[in-house]
Amino acid sequence: MAPASSDGALEGLDAYLRRAREAFLRDPSSVTCALGNEACDLDSVASALAVGYARAMTTSAIVTPIAQCLRRDLALRPDVVRALDAVGVSVESLTCAEDVEAAGEARTPREVILVDHNAITVRVVPKSWETRVVEIIDHHDDAGAHGDAAVRTIELVGSCSSLVYRDVVAPTRRDDIARQVARLLLGAIVLDTRLLDASTTRASAVDFEAAKALREALGWDEREMGDEYETLSLARHDQSSFSCAQLLAKDYKQWTFGRHEVGVASFGVRFQDLVARQDTTSIDVECAAFICERGIDVLFMMSSFEDVDANGAFARQIAATTSPSCALDANELLTELGTHTRMSSLAIRDPPNALRSARAQLDVKASRKKIQPLLAEMFAEM
Repeated sequence: MAPASSDGALEGLDAYLRRAREAFLRDPSSVTCALGNEACDLDSVASALAVGYARAMTTSAIVTPIAQCLRRDLALRPDVVRALDAVGVSVESLTCAEDVEAAGEARTPREVILVDHNAITVRVVPKSWETRVVEIIDHHDDAGAHGDAAVRTIELVGSCSSLVYRDVVAPTRRDDIARQVARLLLGAIVLDTRLLDASTTRASAVDFEAAKALREALGWDEREMGDEYETLSLARHDQSSFSCAQLLAKDYKQWTFGRHEVGVASFGVRFQDLVARQDTTSIDVECAAFICERGIDVLFMMSSFEDVDANGAFARQIAATTSPSCALDANELLTELGTHTRMSSLAIRDPPNALRSARAQLDVKASRKKIQPLLAEMFAEM
């Protein structure tokens, strides 16, 4: 039975998240965890929260959503903070990386549900969690991990939140549950698909159908959905005050490809604008420190933005830099990557060393989720 308040109403999302966090801190082995990916973007956070809430409200289980970043680092994701605030959820109610660290290696959840990724990463959660994965809901290329998971939903749609709505929220047939998570899920869908733009994103029929159902659950028309997109998009892309170090940390993922540790940081500032506002020495120092801190061999930086020099057209850029101990050449890596996805040279006046390999991406659909499998193939041959 779904928990109810003293007046018989369904337990609210924020109240449930606080209760789920308390249960996890008290005894991780007593709960199931809905684990978002390490980038902690809105799609990941919304998916984890919706899965945890919908499952808990329809069963007797405690399903604790996990945000795989430090609580303080959520401030680097203003769209996430704004979306949570709009539905009355405090960041203090979330279960974050420091809570997982406090639980320790020996205390593992009863079960783990992966959302918005399909291979567990052990930089935040203990390796022991790998054996507890029972379900996957994701929209990235299948890494082939956790083959014994009972449920594996991996579809290359625009947003994981669309799959969560279709497979977890809608089947409850509970309007009261849907209304609690609808705004979060819809916000994630329109952000990931740039307001359902199939020309520049992976927006699919699944995304269109989920967005329509969620909009109706909220009682919104298309104009209100568009307003939500504009609000969240402005928040996501307002990175004008972020240093290079903050940009690298705000939306970052890391993989082991063969003998190499590879990180990909995604942000919304043109490389030219970053160089114009921050001196080149400090950019190089911050990139080097980030590489050292994360223990990686190669750092790729991907920027996506509406280009003011091209009438606001959507654009992407990519660059690479390596650790001092890595024998690979960053420029050669980008040249090789360019044989798999269209790129052109990018002129940056007096660039720092970290951006000397920079390219303009000619395929504006080539987001990190499309670049990652290409990198996996490249590094497998090195």
